[in-house]
Amino acid sequence: MAQQRPQGLASRLNERLESVVMVSAILGLSLAWLWLLPDDPSAAPMQPSDHRIPPATEHPPPPPQLRVIEGKVARNATFGQLMGAHGFSPETVYRLTRTSRPVYNLARIRAGNRFELERLADGRLNAFRYQVDAYKYLQLKRTGDGFRAQLIPIEYEKRELPVAGTIESSLFGTLSDLQEKDQLALDMAEIFSWDIDFNTEIQRGDHFRLMVEKLYLEDRMVRYGDILAVEFHNAGKRYTGYRFEDPEGEVGYFDHLGRSLKRDFLRSPVKFSRISSRFSYRRLHPVLGKRRPHLGVDYAAPTGTRVVAAGNGRVRFRGWKGGYGNLIEIKHGNGFTTYYAHLSRFARGLRRGSKVMQGQVIGYVGSTGLSTGPHLDYRVRRNGVFVNPLTLKMKPSKPLKPEYRSAFRQVKLKWQQQLAALAPPPEQTRQASSAHGFEADFIY
Repeated sequence: MAQQRPQGLASRLNERLESVVMVSAILGLSLAWLWLLPDDPSAAPMQPSDHRIPPATEHPPPPPQLRVIEGKVARNATFGQLMGAHGFSPETVYRLTRTSRPVYNLARIRAGNRFELERLADGRLNAFRYQVDAYKYLQLKRTGDGFRAQLIPIEYEKRELPVAGTIESSLFGTLSDLQEKDQLALDMAEIFSWDIDFNTEIQRGDHFRLMVEKLYLEDRMVRYGDILAVEFHNAGKRYTGYRFEDPEGEVGYFDHLGRSLKRDFLRSPVKFSRISSRFSYRRLHPVLGKRRPHLGVDYAAPTGTRVVAAGNGRVRFRGWKGGYGNLIEIKHGNGFTTYYAHLSRFARGLRRGSKVMQGQVIGYVGSTGLSTGPHLDYRVRRNGVFVNPLTLKMKPSKPLKPEYRSAFRQVKLKWQQQLAALAPPPEQTRQASSAHGFEADFIY
């Protein structure tokens, strides 16, 4: 009995071992079968589930909250005062001023110009923008711990549009009725300033049509660009001006025959005034009460109105001269000398020997000397003899170069066709310039 127990135990162990071997064999065959299954999921009886958690999507940090402040520079305000009024420290002002100096001097900010501040949520400055002029603005933008200064061009949308009208009382009034700005009148007068005295020669019934660039920001008309072509009928005479830029970059206005509108002398050294006394050899002097020659033209205008040089030249006299009061005398070429009397003051930096250019401001209207009210006494002398400035005829000072005439004709024909497409004014209005006893005011 004692010998049979170990044999029974061994038998039972063998049976268990055989069972383990059989289970292992079956499990091995099953794994091999699964390994040989095809990749097609439809052919597989079951696919194991993937319970892995997908990685979190990385989102960029939200932009800092900005508060934008817009405004205009107050009168007599400095940059430091402007920034201080919005809570920025003198240290910030110093950093901005130093950063901007190589690009733009912030001491030169001007009253009325626009500015914009961007303030971060923590109160720090993110950006400062200032409109330097109509063409560019200054930007100081935060970059890390500092700022970067840039002058950035203002990008306008440019549209070429027509304007046409007939003068009833004044050029400004007509343009106002057409929903146009005063600047268009100034620009038109500038183009014809050598041929038409807009102070005295504008009449009722005069009419015009032109093509002009209008510059837009966000679909809002901001300012005018260049007048591209203009036709002005004054007292029955037609004047034309076509803007042309030659391949050398020279820009000018020329009439339909290709003649430059620019002359050696302007028709008037004061814009938008009226003539209070004309050239005469027997004028009753308003102060002395005697008849004596008045060898010039008096332009009545408010004190402080700008006076410009009628032509290029050099100052021969600047100072007080008896009854003329404050007087400027300019020597020009071809034997011409011009005189500007009764000035309230002279332009800064102007002195005897100064070189001046046509259209440059030389002084301001006043009532110094023998004068009953603010006006400019303007005189012209040619080869030692005083001549009437209103009847002085001058040839074009800068003709179109022959090699550019063909290119100019193409430009002219383009604008002629567009101007011709504009509706002409009514016949009765065009004939109104012959009405007796009526002369329109230009501005007032």
